[in-house]
Amino acid sequence: MSTETEKAPADAPHSSFGEASSRRHWLDHVPRTTAVLAIVAAVSSGQYANQFSRTILAQAEASDQWSFYQAKSIKRHLVNSQIEMLQALSKTRPEAAPELAKLEESDRGMVRKYETELAAAKVTADAMVADKDKHQKQGDRFQLAFIILQAGVVLSTIAASAKRKELWFLAIACGLLGLVVVLDGYLLWK
Repeated sequence: MSTETEKAPADAPHSSFGEASSRRHWLDHVPRTTAVLAIVAAVSSGQYANQFSRTILAQAEASDQWSFYQAKSIKRHLVNSQIEMLQALSKTRPEAAPELAKLEESDRGMVRKYETELAAAKVTADAMVADKDKHQKQGDRFQLAFIILQAGVVLSTIAASAKRKELWFLAIACGLLGLVVVLDGYLLWK
């Protein structure tokens, strides 16, 4: 004689209390954990790509500015050489010395102009290099966060399939660490 009030077998999927119930409880959260880790990893990956692009652009701008600096430096050296040539000419041609002195003074004005432009170009180039370094550092942070978060996704997936709660906790730890590294990357913008 069988009644409907008989007990369910011990390995039933929905026992009221006990090991199966507590195992099911944490296993229900693993997919959510995996999804959150994957979303934060995607954000981190996008920011890495963004910072990588900005790094390349800033490097190109800095290279252009250093080329400008170099061109101004070359012009300054050419004018300095011209001044030396004018001085030598005025010694060998004393009758032309007054005219050569006027040219020399004009060239000295050009040298002062180039020196001012060189100083400004150097400041600008140094700022561009600093900007490039900042974007590169931010990109490195986002890339590191992505790696940590992907490790968390993998650990979370393995935890679910192997039913190993300690791996799930490790995945959560990876997620928290990855989130801290992402936030650090954003804080570098300030």
